Amino acid sequence: MNQADDRTQLHKRQCSRRLALQAMYQWHLTQEKIPPLLAQYQEDEFWPKADHEYFNEVVSGCISQVSSIDENINSASDYTVDKIDPIELAALRIATFELMHYLNIPEKVITAEAIRLCKKFGSDDGYKLVNVVLDKLMKKFDRKKMLQQN
Repeated sequence: MNQADDRTQLHKRQCSRRLALQAMYQWHLTQEKIPPLLAQYQEDEFWPKADHEYFNEVVSGCISQVSSIDENINSASDYTVDKIDPIELAALRIATFELMHYLNIPEKVITAEAIRLCKKFGSDDGYKLVNVVLDKLMKKFDRKKMLQQN
């Protein structure tokens, strides 16, 4: 893959994460079933620019594994998930899922993307909580060991 292809793929992932943040926020408020939730985002202006498979995997995975993801967030935060702002919680759920399952994505990228989304859509200082929680989770997960096992 050349540099232009890398940038295109990174942009597609950014658009996918943006849509995933919206979908996870919506799911948090509505508990909507996965298929209709995913289908709604095919009409979004960012859909043509997104990595559709990645979006579907992240949203479906976050929702199906929400208990495990939330346990990890709770263990790394001074606040329980029910006290975390829904935007920051959506970003944390996505990033935690990525830390657990997308070992090929560097931790710095996962954290930077979560912070970027929080700065754009979340509360003024919400990104600080996200940064602290993800830092603790990166120390908790031994991703190098996980990579060796795969």
